[in-house]
Amino acid sequence: MPTASKDALFTSLDNVAINAKPRSSASFNDENNTRPEHKPHEAFDSDSVPAVKGVPAARPTTKNPQAVEKKRSLIETDQLDYLLDSFHQFVAGNPEITPSAQRICQQVLRFIAKPDRQHECEEFCGIWRVEYEELVRFIDESCNFGLKPRLTYFDDDSTLIVEMPSAVHEAPLVAPHTALTCFLENIPFDRQTINANVLSNIEASDSLVPDMRISLQNMRDAGAEVIVPGMAETAFSQHSNALINKLEDAIIENPSLLLVIAAVVFENAPYRSPKRGSDTGRLLLRDPSKRSAKNFISETGPPALNAPVVVENHTWCSISSVWFKVWVRGDDPIDIYSDDPNLVADGFLYPQDTMAPVLAMMEKGVNAIRERLISLCKEIDDDVDVDALRDPTIVFRVRKEDITTKIAGAMHETAYRRYSAWYKKASKAAKRTASVAQLGPSRTRKLVITRGLTAGKHHRGKGASS
Repeated sequence: MPTASKDALFTSLDNVAINAKPRSSASFNDENNTRPEHKPHEAFDSDSVPAVKGVPAARPTTKNPQAVEKKRSLIETDQLDYLLDSFHQFVAGNPEITPSAQRICQQVLRFIAKPDRQHECEEFCGIWRVEYEELVRFIDESCNFGLKPRLTYFDDDSTLIVEMPSAVHEAPLVAPHTALTCFLENIPFDRQTINANVLSNIEASDSLVPDMRISLQNMRDAGAEVIVPGMAETAFSQHSNALINKLEDAIIENPSLLLVIAAVVFENAPYRSPKRGSDTGRLLLRDPSKRSAKNFISETGPPALNAPVVVENHTWCSISSVWFKVWVRGDDPIDIYSDDPNLVADGFLYPQDTMAPVLAMMEKGVNAIRERLISLCKEIDDDVDVDALRDPTIVFRVRKEDITTKIAGAMHETAYRRYSAWYKKASKAAKRTASVAQLGPSRTRKLVITRGLTAGKHHRGKGASS
């Protein structure tokens, strides 16, 4: 591994955070909102249209065949315009959503709906709380939205982070999630009085949704708050600042957190879909239809972190490193800037294996969560069998080999998703080009002239009325 690259990767989360510039609260396209592919060293690295409740244009019925046909035509011709129009109607009755606010929200929706997305995470600045809440409501109340995003909002500078689901993004925490679930299931506490969960993509605060959240709930006390003793977050194709800010906000919202895990996946290079007219593009577009996952992946070898997914001489997914960092709570709330070896550990899963201290720190944090569970059991029932709850044969074990397997398998899934999105967009563009070519030069010229005359009439009409 080149020295420069190695040094960049070993820049830990705390150093990144200390050297990070404050997030800007400027408008949407500012310097801090540059896409990850333009800042590679700073990056941690449906087909159906939503039917929106309360939006008449999005709810034609079979009683009106013309409306159904119109909807079908809209879906086929311009899905994005239909989505943006639905949002415009959705917020039409809210005087707090200004036209400029709508434009920013539409930028968010464009990113979500874009089929051939080059990255899975984007930051948007200048979105106020009321706009964020309307956007969330629109997405939640929309049917058949396709892949729904995970949104994180920061009130202090009106910044929204949008993350789209990705197999590689979810994979690093699958094995720890399974190990934690099994660990809690083996502890003989009364499940009628305590609800213990390890869940994915569940809110940890009003605007934070971590990749994994551990929670404990006293079922005997209706007024008891849900305890969140542990959480984990993955960064893939994401700004480093975004991850730091999310972890900071999580700790502020949940100062009793006992365990925080960060998993960071770097790609060798920012993903790029095949260029228009490239050899790869021409080869793949010769296929009469999209390749099946089996046929697409058959050109590659068995899944492995050191085996980039290359099909038709194009790299669809390639991992350069996987890095973990773990914090546990001491006497005070977790400090993500701490370098105390008793409370913080980090290490690589790949390309080198330095995971031993990471796995040990995870186990330490999970044991602290068990003690919190025991404390809650004693609050409910002072006569609980503490020795049974502390049974030394019940241990938390996560194997690094399992984490590796999950990420390697996810590389193939992510590669195929990227190919599918590219093929859908590129094949439509190719068909449009072929259709225009079939019109012939004279008919094409006539069509352009007709459109120009129509536009001129509209322009003159507006001028006359003014």
